Amino acid sequence: MSSTTSPVPKQILIIGAGEFGLSTALSLLSNPTYKSSLITIVESSPSLPNPFGSSVDASRIVRADYASRPYSKLALQAQILWHDKSPDGWGGEERYHEPGFVLTEDKGAGGYLGESLANVRSLAKENAEFGSDLNKIKVLNGQDDIRAATGYDGVSGDSGYANFNSGWANAEFVVSYALKKIKQHPASDRVTIRPDVHIDHLLFSNDNVIGAETRSGEQITADLTVIAAGAWSPALINLQGRCLATGQALAYYDLTSEEQKAMEHRPTIMNMSRGTFIIPPRAQELKIARHGYGYRSMVKIPMKKIDPLSDQDGEVEISLPQTAIPIPLEAEEMLHAELAALVPHMKDRPLKKSRICWYCDTPSGNFLITYHPTYKNLFIATGGSGHGFKFFPVIGDKIVAAIEGTLDPELKQIWRWRSDDELRKEIGGELHEFSGCDDGSRSGRRGMILEEELKRTR
Repeated sequence: MSSTTSPVPKQILIIGAGEFGLSTALSLLSNPTYKSSLITIVESSPSLPNPFGSSVDASRIVRADYASRPYSKLALQAQILWHDKSPDGWGGEERYHEPGFVLTEDKGAGGYLGESLANVRSLAKENAEFGSDLNKIKVLNGQDDIRAATGYDGVSGDSGYANFNSGWANAEFVVSYALKKIKQHPASDRVTIRPDVHIDHLLFSNDNVIGAETRSGEQITADLTVIAAGAWSPALINLQGRCLATGQALAYYDLTSEEQKAMEHRPTIMNMSRGTFIIPPRAQELKIARHGYGYRSMVKIPMKKIDPLSDQDGEVEISLPQTAIPIPLEAEEMLHAELAALVPHMKDRPLKKSRICWYCDTPSGNFLITYHPTYKNLFIATGGSGHGFKFFPVIGDKIVAAIEGTLDPELKQIWRWRSDDELRKEIGGELHEFSGCDDGSRSGRRGMILEEELKRTR
C-alpha cells in the first residue's frame, strides 16, 4: 500500500508500542476501511509499557506553547480530549493535570518565546472551541513576576510568560490506558500485541517491504509495515540525516511529605535558554530534566541491512539508545545547579536516581510521518523530537490519514520525507554530520558523545 488507490492491507505490522504505534492501532481499529485488517504490534520490551521508551516516565508536558502554529493548533485539538476527566477519557484517573506552564528565558535569548506567546494568544482569540482562556496567559516581565507565577523561592530566567491553560500528563498511566483501550475495543480480536519481540531487520523483496524478521529468525509478514520505533527506528531503515537518537538527562530527588504538598500543584517551569524544566512532583519525587541537543551513542551497522538498494557498501555509523545507565557527570552537575537556583533549600539534597530518555530527533523538530519514497508498503511514523507525547489523543488519526493520503496539506508538508538537498540545508552540512535538533527550543552543548561523557568523573 502506498496510495489511496492501493488495496487495503490484510496484515498490518506496527513496530513499536509507544505513543505513535499505539495511537495508530487505535485509529485503525476505529476506521471502517480497515475492518478486515489484522494488526500485529511488536515491542522489544518484555513488559508493557516499555520502561525505557520515551513515551513512559512519571510525566510529560502537555502544552500548546509552540513557535510553530501548526503544532500549537494540533496541541489544542488534543487538549480537548485531555480535558475529558471521565474514567474512560484521556484525562481521567489522574492521567492529566493542568496547573499551568511557565516559560522563561535568559537575557539576549532568541525569538522562540515571543512567537510561542503570539500563537497561543491568537489561537485563544480565534478558536473558542479549543477552550483556551486568553486571561490565563500572562506576560512575566521580570524575576519577581516569575516567582509569583511559579510559587518557587528561586528563579531561573529573566522574563517569559505563563500559560495556565497548559499542564502535564502521567506518561506511564497514559500508555497503560491506550493498551487497555486496544484490548477492550470491540474489534480487539483483530489485534495481537507481542512484547519481548526484537526486530533484527525488515524483510525486503527488491523494493517492496514484506514484513520483518526477529533476532530469533521468525519472519512476520505484512502487507503494510509501520515503523513507530522511536529512537530505535534508525536501526531498521536508513534515516541518516533524517532521524537521530539523542539521549536527554533526567534527575530525580526525594521530597518530604511537606515538600510534596507545597509543590504538587505548582506549574511546570522551563527555562528555554537552558532547556531545563521541573514538572510538579508525585509520590514525593521531584524530576528535573534537560531538553537539549543531547548525547549520541554511535554504533556501526551494515548499510545493506537498512537499505538493500543503496549503492553504498560497508558500514554506516548511527546513534542508537543505551538504556539502564545513569546520566553523565556534566548533566548531573548542570541539573543540580538548576535545582539549587529554583529550590534553594534543596541545594544540598542528594540525587536519588537518574536516567537517560532517548528522543528520535529530526533536524527541524518536525515529525517524520510519511511513506518511504523508495520502498513500497513501508510507512514511517517517528521523529517525535521530544515533543510528541502531548498529541497522543489525536496523532493516530493523523497517521492513518497520512497512510490513506488524506492528511491535511499543512501537516503533510511539515511531516514529509525531505530530499537530501533539503536536509543538507537544514543541517548545514552533510547528512552524516547531523548532530542535533534545531527547532529553536534546544540548548546546551552540541555534539556530545555519551561514551566520552561517561568517562568523566569528579
